[in-house]
Amino acid sequence: MKTIIENINIKAVNSWLPENKVELCSFSSLYGEAEIKSIVKTTGIEQIRIADSNMTSSDMCFNAAEHLFEQEGFDRNKIDGLVFVSQTTDWILPATSISLQDRLGLSKDTVCIDVHYGCSGYIYGLFQAASWIATGACENVLVLAGDTTSRMINEHDKSLRMVFGDCGTATIVSKGDSRMGFHIQSDGSGYDKLIVPAGGFRLPISEETSILEWDGDNNGRTKNDLFMDGLVIFNFAINKVHKNINLLIEEMGWEKEDVGFYGLHQANEFMVKYVRKMLKVDKQIVPVNIKDYGNTGPASIPLLLSDICSGQNPYNLSKSILSGFGVGLSWGSVAADLSKTHFHSPINK
Repeated sequence: MKTIIENINIKAVNSWLPENKVELCSFSSLYGEAEIKSIVKTTGIEQIRIADSNMTSSDMCFNAAEHLFEQEGFDRNKIDGLVFVSQTTDWILPATSISLQDRLGLSKDTVCIDVHYGCSGYIYGLFQAASWIATGACENVLVLAGDTTSRMINEHDKSLRMVFGDCGTATIVSKGDSRMGFHIQSDGSGYDKLIVPAGGFRLPISEETSILEWDGDNNGRTKNDLFMDGLVIFNFAINKVHKNINLLIEEMGWEKEDVGFYGLHQANEFMVKYVRKMLKVDKQIVPVNIKDYGNTGPASIPLLLSDICSGQNPYNLSKSILSGFGVGLSWGSVAADLSKTHFHSPINK
């Protein structure tokens, strides 16, 4: 799916990080120093943020939104749409976005929806917000994206335990004078390559799904825990993402040389750098910030924006590309003018 939506702006972006910092070197006594050095070298991750046991993704997104309203001096009564992007929702039902409408004190005329996506989820959230605004249904949509992925990972799974971090973000998308292009793609044949097998209605949690199993790399997990086929996900990303982006640039009528910023999902440093090489663009315009946060799923792109683009901004953001890819399998990109967007440094940075 490719489309261009007119009269739309990303007004502001903020993020909220848990205070609990976990250095990967702290796992040396469990997995050995050589194993830790290998993971740090491969992923580029040196520490992750882990939410307290009583904190949910909606709590983190709530905090990000409250700070964003305060920092922007934005009247929350002007919000008429709310999109909550998360795989770690508060309940199976009701939709967490509905509870956030009340917690944030938004108007009862606010339309709310949950988007149950991971690494590509921010792109889907922006698309939902832009679509509502394009129809005239809304003028200001709050997009909240966050996950507590750490809760889905077994403590015996070193392959994932030191990769994923927690974060919540808030973005205001408003009616404006710019345009946004979208290119979103899906391949459900790979649904089981990044999955929590049990816990839904197809395979409810039971004694059988709770049995700890070990793989050939000595990672332990149950069917209630997150599983990722890393090689398949890597091959998918390096083969699909750059093509998706190039077609979107063409759809926008841009020249690749005019693009001044690429905000890629921060899966790991090696993958981001490989996608950049496939795009054949300068490394200076493809920032990486995964070192201090890990892979934060649907929050990774807005966290990157909040972290890298706040303060003294070295990028030409008038022609920017944001791209997310992963669980589903799903991948998508958005082209936008971010030169007027307000970026606020992550809370608890």
